[in-house]
Amino acid sequence: MLKQEKLYNTDTLIETHQADDEFLKLMITLFVKNMSESNSTLERACNDKNWQQVHLTAHKMKASIDLFNLHQLKELIRSVESRARHEKETETIPKDVSTINQYINDCIIDMKDDYKLK
Repeated sequence: MLKQEKLYNTDTLIETHQADDEFLKLMITLFVKNMSESNSTLERACNDKNWQQVHLTAHKMKASIDLFNLHQLKELIRSVESRARHEKETETIPKDVSTINQYINDCIIDMKDDYKLK
């Protein structure tokens, strides 16, 4: 059976912060809390066509996406941020926000499972 690659990766966190298991668990806990909130805000702002809020929320999410090496979202979140900021191609943003939302939710499920969080 093939081992499925994780949706997230803690290598950067370990390298840049000399993270031990306790620190990793703290950072995962913060990711779960903050990204859950940001994900909801992003989705709500997109549904409301509040492009300024979409831009600000996507900008805020970039650091966590980069820190946990969510490679599949790195370019997408930047594209959403840019399109929302400039209000360009906004008709394509809802599909991308949906993709981001699902990926983040899947990461949160995996993190909670991997780190035995509630």
